[in-house]
Amino acid sequence: MLKQGLDPGTPSCSVRGSWQDGVPIVAVAGEVDIFTAPLLRAEFSTQLSQSPGVLVVDLREVTFFDSSGIRALLAAHRLAADLRVVADRAAVLRTLHFSGMDTVFRVHPTLGEALAGLRR
Repeated sequence: MLKQGLDPGTPSCSVRGSWQDGVPIVAVAGEVDIFTAPLLRAEFSTQLSQSPGVLVVDLREVTFFDSSGIRALLAAHRLAADLRVVADRAAVLRTLHFSGMDTVFRVHPTLGEALAGLRR
């Protein structure tokens, strides 16, 4: 698990990659901003280096999400044939909606819905 924040003693973001039923999942918690977005990009690259074709990004534990997070998602979207975002918090949904990205990415309220049809 990767962690980063302004004060090294108090991380503001954590990023964890895992696989479930042959599908890579990147779970993010905390604040996603210009300082922490590189963690997302690094984990997206790690997961997509195995050429899975699909990537699920779980943002349900994200408390702040700015345009840096959008840019990280767009970078992953260019590499993954199918990018699915899991989000249920207003802080994330609002940013996705106002940026128009909720029409670019598949946004699901639960991990189960994001994984539906992908299980092998």
